[in-house]
Amino acid sequence: MELWRRVILLGLVFAAVLIALFASLSPVVLVRHVDFAEKQKNEGSYMGVRLMTERTTRLAGLPLHDYIAETTKGRLYDVEGPGWAAAAENALAAAKNRPLAKDWQRRLPSDKYPMGVLFFRPDEPPVNQLAPLFAGSRDPVYLRLQTAGQSVYLKAEYRTYSSEDFRLGSGFTNTPTPPTDFLFPGRKWSPWVAAAGLALYIVLPWPRRPAGALAYRRWRVVLCDVAALILTVPFFAFPFLITGGTVQAFIVGWPLFFFFWPIAFIGLLLVRLAVWYSSFALLPLPDRLRIWGPRGERDFPFADMDFFQPVVVRPPKWLIALSWLGALSGKGSSRIGAAGRAMILGSSQWGCLAVRLKNGKDLFISITDQLGTDTLGADEIVGALQKAGVREVDEVKEIRSLGLEMVRLPE
Repeated sequence: MELWRRVILLGLVFAAVLIALFASLSPVVLVRHVDFAEKQKNEGSYMGVRLMTERTTRLAGLPLHDYIAETTKGRLYDVEGPGWAAAAENALAAAKNRPLAKDWQRRLPSDKYPMGVLFFRPDEPPVNQLAPLFAGSRDPVYLRLQTAGQSVYLKAEYRTYSSEDFRLGSGFTNTPTPPTDFLFPGRKWSPWVAAAGLALYIVLPWPRRPAGALAYRRWRVVLCDVAALILTVPFFAFPFLITGGTVQAFIVGWPLFFFFWPIAFIGLLLVRLAVWYSSFALLPLPDRLRIWGPRGERDFPFADMDFFQPVVVRPPKWLIALSWLGALSGKGSSRIGAAGRAMILGSSQWGCLAVRLKNGKDLFISITDQLGTDTLGADEIVGALQKAGVREVDEVKEIRSLGLEMVRLPE
């Protein structure tokens, strides 16, 4: 159960990341208000400078209706109906930076594009009426409708996207960027997926401690799980965050997996530690140590023990170097967080008790945290070993390891 508790938690958190960054590349229709009078007035203007050519001079001198005909090039169509009236009203509001109706705010681009664009899916009314116009050509169409006796013009553009619109470090680069509900439709559900994993982590039954047995406090087990999430989830998510999309990470950013995911897999070792600590219990008996683990209980008679000694465990140097490389490759707040985790990892150490069995194998029992605080009841364990006459070695042994020695029992 302890393994499944963490598999469910991590699995649903990973799924939440993938769902949040799964980009929908479905086509969209962009609708914006067009003021042809203003457009004609600004013919030849570029970045505040007006450079008139023969063509722009001719266009600027045309009557307005001729200018509209010249600009639309036969792609001007009349539309009517309440749907178009609402679209025209909100497109004008977007162009003038005025507040939109609440139901229409979700159609604004997510990058606050300054040109006042509204997004529609091709099958949504009223733009679904334009399907025949886009069937043979993807050129923009201009729409004219009458409101209060005046002609209002809109421009509708059919746009498609592909994985080529994603760049490493920049994510989605096509502008204007579709609203989040359009580009990442699953993002609104991803927090609920992660919350479901957390809820199951909490409500699944926890192991019962045997009467009189020594066990790690529950809050320490939870802290180990939190550390596993901190080390695992960011490095799992980095390739997708840097690329900007779930599928696009495998297409555009696949080299990132070879860099970040090994660190994430190392973080999974903390999950194994958490499973062990949550299942672990030790009961000193007159003639043996009885230990419970994920696979059940085992007895270790004192008569089979040669000696015991204190051991200090530190992370491998290659792991510390790899975590720093991961931190330096990040950017912004993620880089600061990764650097902090690398610093913690580089200075971490914890103590355990090593019992050498007469068959040459070692039984490791974790007894202190990184601050040297007794987490299990070292005095009672050492007292039981001394009382049974097991030889004690005072020399402190240091090993650099991922800690796997402490999450299994010798066969």
